[in-house]
Amino acid sequence: MERGTKAPFKIRRAAALALLLLWGASCLCLSSCGPNRGPVAADAAFGYCPVCRMKVKAADPWAAEIYYKDRTKVMFESPGDMLAFYTSPKGYEVGDAHKDRANIEKIVVKDYQSKQAIDAHEAVFVYKSKVTGPMGADFLPFGKRSEAEAFVAANEGTLVSLKEVTGEMAGDLRK
Repeated sequence: MERGTKAPFKIRRAAALALLLLWGASCLCLSSCGPNRGPVAADAAFGYCPVCRMKVKAADPWAAEIYYKDRTKVMFESPGDMLAFYTSPKGYEVGDAHKDRANIEKIVVKDYQSKQAIDAHEAVFVYKSKVTGPMGADFLPFGKRSEAEAFVAANEGTLVSLKEVTGEMAGDLRK
């Protein structure tokens, strides 16, 4: 009789373990098949950064965006993440069209002081200052060179343009 009571207990325990394993595998699968981590519509209010995989709101003071001719954009948690992608796009999970600079319509970053959107091609970036962003060491964009120069005088760093940023520089800040 003792044997009869142990067998159903062992079966219930095995069934519970199997259900637990199945639930865990389902959670893992669903989390890895999460939201779109790449391009979103150009007017989207949020997306996911392909570099850090965090959710980004267009209104965030550190958000940066690359807009494409197909009316989509890729959103980034910070200027540093955007520059890591911009200088070395092949390392990220987006389609080939979004890795091709010829398809870029515009790049928008936010001025470090005013938090207003500015054209990254016109911005002056401070590289390796003593000041960090929410993602740690970052490129700090300025709309006015004079403000960037004053910032560097007080906080160290080097002034660079978008054209001068290299993959090595971007990677150096993401170590």
